[in-house]
Amino acid sequence: MAVFRYLLLLRRHAWFLLGTGLAFFILFFYLSDFIIQHMKQDLLPESARLIATGMLETVMVKLQIALVLTGVVIIPIIILIILRTLHFRIRAGILLWLIAALVLFLFGFGFTYFLLLPTAVKVLTALTTEAGVLAYYSINQFIFFAFLTTVIFSLLFELPLVVTWLALRGFVSIESLKQKRKFVYVGIVTLAAIITADPTPMSQLLLSFPLIILYEMSILVASFLLKIRE
Repeated sequence: MAVFRYLLLLRRHAWFLLGTGLAFFILFFYLSDFIIQHMKQDLLPESARLIATGMLETVMVKLQIALVLTGVVIIPIIILIILRTLHFRIRAGILLWLIAALVLFLFGFGFTYFLLLPTAVKVLTALTTEAGVLAYYSINQFIFFAFLTTVIFSLLFELPLVVTWLALRGFVSIESLKQKRKFVYVGIVTLAAIITADPTPMSQLLLSFPLIILYEMSILVASFLLKIRE
């Protein structure tokens, strides 16, 4: 029932959302060439080349970029419309959580895009060229790989907020977080090994080490907030 209620609320703003989404989609579609060029410049090694395996492949990549960026803009607008229609009052505490989530996401994005991805791409390209094979990457596969990796790793940097929220809500205790840290470390390293494209331990360590630090920081933050609340 709640889903239908939200849909009815959004129905009143359908034309506004449609027009806004279309405007942003057109804007991002024209900016997609700039984005592709920067991703190529930042991530692609000199020994590798991007190619299009089909006549419409580049256009499809530009459409995907435009759709993703439009969604990033429109989804917060939809949430704000729903909250405003329901007369929801955004408290200072919630605003701080949102700011912290944004900061962690941006930090994870910067770490992944400027450090982890270039390292992984260089290693994978080196493995290809050392085998005597020319490194020609499909533009669709390369952009999707870079985008998906960046999104997943950036979201993983929200770990401190998740752990802190669970501790403050009483779902987990600080003692249990400390006692089970060894299992968490193993889980983080295993997760990094599964989702990391680089088969060498280098990128796995680049991801797992900061996540372990963030986990320890989340324990400290949760302990501090619990003491203040008490």
